[in-house]
Amino acid sequence: MAIQTGPANAPASAPEPPEREQGGRDYWALALRDFRRNWLSMGGLGVIGVVIFLAVFCPFLANQRPLYIHTTFPGDFDNSLQIVIERLTLLSKDEEITGDRLARSHRQLALHSGRLAVHLTPEDLESYRDLRDRLREAVAVPGDYDAEVLTGLVAGFQQLFDAELRPLTRYPALRALTTGEVYTLLLFFLLCGAFFVRRRLPSLLITVGGALAIAGAGTVVWKSIYPTISDTTSYRRIWNAPDFHEQGGRVLLVPVPYGENENIVAEARQPPTFLIPEDERRFGQNWHWLGTDTNGRDVLSRMIYGARVSMLVGIVAVGIYTAIGILLGALAGYFGGWVDMALSRVIEIVICFPALMLILAVQAFLAPSLMNIILALALLWWTGVARLQRAEFLRLVNQDFVQSVRALGGSNVRIIFRHILPNGLGPILVLVSFGIAGSILVESGLSFLGFGVPQPMASWGDLLNNGRNDIQGTWWLTVFPGMAIFITVTCFNLVGEGVRDALDPRREH
Repeated sequence: MAIQTGPANAPASAPEPPEREQGGRDYWALALRDFRRNWLSMGGLGVIGVVIFLAVFCPFLANQRPLYIHTTFPGDFDNSLQIVIERLTLLSKDEEITGDRLARSHRQLALHSGRLAVHLTPEDLESYRDLRDRLREAVAVPGDYDAEVLTGLVAGFQQLFDAELRPLTRYPALRALTTGEVYTLLLFFLLCGAFFVRRRLPSLLITVGGALAIAGAGTVVWKSIYPTISDTTSYRRIWNAPDFHEQGGRVLLVPVPYGENENIVAEARQPPTFLIPEDERRFGQNWHWLGTDTNGRDVLSRMIYGARVSMLVGIVAVGIYTAIGILLGALAGYFGGWVDMALSRVIEIVICFPALMLILAVQAFLAPSLMNIILALALLWWTGVARLQRAEFLRLVNQDFVQSVRALGGSNVRIIFRHILPNGLGPILVLVSFGIAGSILVESGLSFLGFGVPQPMASWGDLLNNGRNDIQGTWWLTVFPGMAIFITVTCFNLVGEGVRDALDPRREH
C-alpha cells in the first residue's frame, strides 16, 4: 500500500497534520523503518557516527598531555622553593622570630605552594637567620638576583629545611580544554540525552535551542572554576624518564599520545612505523601508526583533529544556511504575492554569485579563518534550501488540514511551524546530507590550495597540501587524508540517498 506524504487522507474537520496515516501508522516511523533496511545507508551512518565521535572527543584521543599523571615534577621544586624563600624574606624583617612562629609560617608557605614538603625544627633557627641575612643581600634589588649566589642559598635552604617535592596528581588533558572544546562536549552530551528521551521533549527547535543555551551556561561555569591554563610541561620527557615508575609515578595516556602540533623534528617524514623493518628502527623511536609529516607531526593525530574541522564546517555551515533557507522559503511559499516575488528575486541574485570564487576572494583579502569559510558557505548556499522549501509550502498551503487549522483560528506562526513545516521537511533532510558532503569538499579543497584553515590548525586538505610536493616519497600524506575525505563524503551521500528513498511517497512502504 502506498502511503502518501500529503494530507489527502486527513478529515477536513481535524486540525491534525497528516503525519498520522490511516490505521494509526506513523509515516515517519515507516520512513525510518525503510531507511534501516538500506544497509548501505546504515553503514554510512555508522561511519559518520565514528567521525563525529572523533571530532568531539579529539582532545581525549590524540594529545601529548596524558589523561592522568601522578608523580613529582622537577621543575616545581625551584619555583616553589623560590616562593617560600621570597615570602620568608618578607617575614624576616622581624628580628625576634621564634621557632614556633617560624615553623608555623613555613608550614603555611608550604601549603601555599602546594608542592613542597618541608621539615623545620626550632633548633635550625640560628642557621636560618644566617641564611636569611645572606639572602637579604642577594635580593636587595628586586628582580636583580645573582644566579650563582641564589643557587647556593637555595641549596642551603633545601639542606636546612630537608625539603622535598610532594608527588602531585594532575589531569593535564582535561585542564587544557579550551572554551570551544568544553562547549562542544557539553552540547554533545545534552543532544544525546535529548535523543534518548525525545518522546518527553517539546519540538525540535525548542530542544536544540535549550541544549545550546544550557551548554553555554555550563561552559561559563566550568571555565570560572577551571580556567584554561597554558601548560608547556614536557610530559613525554617525564613519563619516559628511566626512574619514573621506580619513584612511584603513574600515568594514563590517550590512545594517540601526540599533540595536534607537536613537532618531533628527528622523526620528520617517517612512514608508518609498522612498515619499517625492525632492524632499521632507531633506538627510542616513537611509534606512529600513519607516519609523520614534513615537520615531524603525527599524521593520525592531525587526521583526528582534522575530523573536527570537517565536521564543524559541514554541520555548522549547513545548519546556518538551512535555517536561513527554511525561514525565507517558508515565508515566500506561505504568504505569496509581493513577499514571494521579492524573496524570489533575492534568491535569483544570490544564485548568480560563484560560491567557490567568492570564498577564495574572501580568504585572499582577509586572514585565513575557519569562521570565514563557514559564513561564506552559509550566506551563499541557502538558496537551494529556500527554493525547495518554497515549493513544498506552495504544495501544502492550500491543503485541507491547513484550511482546517486556519478555520479554527490558528495563527500564521502556528500553521507554518506546527503544521506545514513538519510535513515539508523530507526533501530538506536529503539536501542537508548532500550539503554537508559538499561543505567538507569545499573546505578540503581550500585547505589544499592554501586558502583554508589558518596554520597550524590541522585539516585533511592541509595534510594533502603538505605531501603534494613529494607524493612518491611521502605517499602516506596523500593516501590516508584522501581516503578520509573520500569515505566521509561518500557516506554522507549514501545517507542522503537512503533518506531520499525512504521519504519517496511513490515507493511501496
